[in-house]
Amino acid sequence: MALLGAVWVSMFFFLPLYQQRVLGYDPLVTGLAQLPLAGANALASWATPHLAVRFGARRTQTAGALLLAAGLLWFGRLPVDGGFVADMLGPSLLAGAGLGIAFVRLTAGAVEGVPSADAGIAGGLVNTTRQLGGVVGLAFLSTLATARTDTASPDLTHLQALHEGYRLAFTAGGVLTLLNALLIAAALRRSPTRSDSLVTTGDDRS
Repeated sequence: MALLGAVWVSMFFFLPLYQQRVLGYDPLVTGLAQLPLAGANALASWATPHLAVRFGARRTQTAGALLLAAGLLWFGRLPVDGGFVADMLGPSLLAGAGLGIAFVRLTAGAVEGVPSADAGIAGGLVNTTRQLGGVVGLAFLSTLATARTDTASPDLTHLQALHEGYRLAFTAGGVLTLLNALLIAAALRRSPTRSDSLVTTGDDRS
């Protein structure tokens, strides 16, 4: 959840900066450009419990992280003169869907099996971990982006140097999310989640 929080907060920090400072979008257009990502996120969040029942919690959770990683790595290839439909719509849909799936499954996995008396504490720890991850992750990725901009080739314009920094931040976020997917897959393979056992029980019963 800490790694997810790191890329979550950073994505919503750097994406508007790219849209406004590189592409020249005004605040209203920037906000409207986030709607496909938000829609994919909402739809994926709604569908995640059904996907977990059908495919298992481990596969669903890992797939969510991989989708998010793919979206971030795609954002890392955004051109300096990118267009919304040609360049931003695809990664927005991938990242939004991956974020929705990963967040719902990570939250559910963190509280499954916790006694009801401790559910509030478990939920609070999950949210605190996400927020701390967001703070540390944004500081780390912002430092990377700033360093890349400051050390860019003198042949580049300031706008091109900013663009290079933002692309590096997205790419680093994608790499962190790939690491997250590997950790999720390894951890859940060693210790199957309660959801997987419930899915098996439900299938046997049917």
